[in-house]
Amino acid sequence: MNTDPILLQEIVRLYEAEPDLLTLPSLLFEGVVRLTDSDVVGWTEVHHRSGELRALLSVEDDPARRATAFQAYARHAGSHPFWQKDPAFYGERAVRESDVFTDEEFMALPMAREVFLPSNAHRIMGVLMLHGEYSLDLSAHRVVGRPAYSDAERDRLQVYRGHVLRAYRQAQQRTVDKLPAADRLRYAFPELTQRQVEVAVWIAQGNSNEAIASAMSVSLDTVKAHLKAIFSKIGTDSRLALAKLVHTVPPFSQMPPLWRLPLETWKTHTGPGTGETLAAAR
Repeated sequence: MNTDPILLQEIVRLYEAEPDLLTLPSLLFEGVVRLTDSDVVGWTEVHHRSGELRALLSVEDDPARRATAFQAYARHAGSHPFWQKDPAFYGERAVRESDVFTDEEFMALPMAREVFLPSNAHRIMGVLMLHGEYSLDLSAHRVVGRPAYSDAERDRLQVYRGHVLRAYRQAQQRTVDKLPAADRLRYAFPELTQRQVEVAVWIAQGNSNEAIASAMSVSLDTVKAHLKAIFSKIGTDSRLALAKLVHTVPPFSQMPPLWRLPLETWKTHTGPGTGETLAAAR
């Protein structure tokens, strides 16, 4: 049983906060700083099917410099599994740059010279987590001149990793649970038109075709045409099955990145300890 009081305290904080996907990153930033005595913490979610990502830093940064760093990172990521975030290389362990490169080797790397050193970053330690169609990367950074991460700090982050993945799964469920029925259906079946989504929601609420036609100010034939198209796209011809789909949370792994959903609470945000949201194609 792990009796590290600092680690146990951060694990308790993580679960007690009951975060959603919006509040989770800043909570992780605070926890990793306390666990590893880091200067900067990074959190990245990559949705493999769409190629989209969300990258957050625990400190404010110049957007132009970040864009340049992203481009440089993409150019050099193939040079080593450490940069590629290769699941086979990381496994369930925390990996330090000092586990892979000597100080002299690191300072000479194009990745270091173009991505990290311009921001005065040197020491790096990270963990990788896989969830459905997502890769989740949590990394800790120290500035030039600070010592390499110790074995104790590595072990803390390594144990913390499993709890972060569990907290992430709980956070995504809390986030998706907040979605209105129309958004759930829209993102489970993106091929549906807006009018078809509206008809589907009316059906799920137990309304007849006649009632829907009246409410939407369209003809009965129009409603029937929408319903036929809906059944074709979702693979069922049952009103009951349609109602069940509307009220069921779709698998998260089949959805696009959640920060793209049209929710009022899901916005690009900046502020002390939260950094700046950047969504881009990888």
